[in-house]
Amino acid sequence: MMFFSQKIGVRVIKIRPSIILINEDKVLLMRYLYAETEVFGIPGGSIHDGETLADTLRRELDEELGVSIDVGELACLVETPTAANVEHTLHCIFVGSITGGMPEANFRHTSALSVSWIDKELIDRLVLYPPINDVVGKALNGIISTKYLGLRERKWF
Repeated sequence: MMFFSQKIGVRVIKIRPSIILINEDKVLLMRYLYAETEVFGIPGGSIHDGETLADTLRRELDEELGVSIDVGELACLVETPTAANVEHTLHCIFVGSITGGMPEANFRHTSALSVSWIDKELIDRLVLYPPINDVVGKALNGIISTKYLGLRERKWF
C-alpha cells in the first residue's frame, strides 16, 4: 500500500483530504487522545496510489465510519508543520453530505475512540485537527469561502 506525499527539496509534505459533514447544527467529528489531550478530528485520511482526493474520502469514510458520502466544494487548504512523528501536512478540506449509512467507528480501520455529532456551540472550545475551528463554525452557519489559510500549529504538541 502506497501513500501519496510530494517531495519538495528535502522536505516531504503529506497531502490529506478531510470532509466537513453537517447535519442540522452539528458536525461529525472523530475523538482521539493524543499526548493526554482530547483531540477532535475531521474525518479524512491518507491517499492511496492512484486515488483522487474525492476517491480517498469515499474510501476512508466507508472503511472508518461505514458511510457513503457526496464530496462537495473545497472549503479550505491549511498546512500543519512537522511535529513529533507527524509529517508536515497539507490538508484539503471539503464540505459534503452523508448519502448512506449511519456513522459508527470501525476500530479495525481507525484509532479514534469514538465518532459523534457535535453541536456548533461547542466548536470553538475543542482542540480540532486540523485546527480550523473558524472554518467549521462558518460552515455550520452556511458560509463557505474557499481559501488558503497558511500554516497552523497543532495545539497538542
